[in-house]
Amino acid sequence: MNMKRGFLMLGLLLVWPSLMKAQEETPPPVRPHTFKLNSADGCYRYIGDAMLFVGRFRAGSYIGVTMNTLDPNGLPSRQDKEERIPSSDAPDFQTDASGSWFGPLPQSKEYTITFIPRAAFGSSAVVSICGRMTPPQ
Repeated sequence: MNMKRGFLMLGLLLVWPSLMKAQEETPPPVRPHTFKLNSADGCYRYIGDAMLFVGRFRAGSYIGVTMNTLDPNGLPSRQDKEERIPSSDAPDFQTDASGSWFGPLPQSKEYTITFIPRAAFGSSAVVSICGRMTPPQ
């Protein structure tokens, strides 16, 4: 029993500094990816590993967001298997339409869109952000 406790203490002493260093390290800053909607279809499409999007929307509009994480072969996940959920500083809008919807927006300004859980950041994905002035059906 004492030998076990001694090995445990020795292991803790050896591992403790690396645990403390890991806690002290701050994650790299998240740089926002600024975008503009395409005037032809009102959408913005992105493929990559950005995790924070910022775009300007008009008061009264709705924002639709879809995301599909890419697997190691570069293929998008099925929508029903996607683990990350869009989040925004705009009000949520409940609808049966596909994707996540936010709105109607209370004012014209830049809105932020991100995805939760944050643990999945760094994974490449296909992101589509669309704006419209009528509620989605």
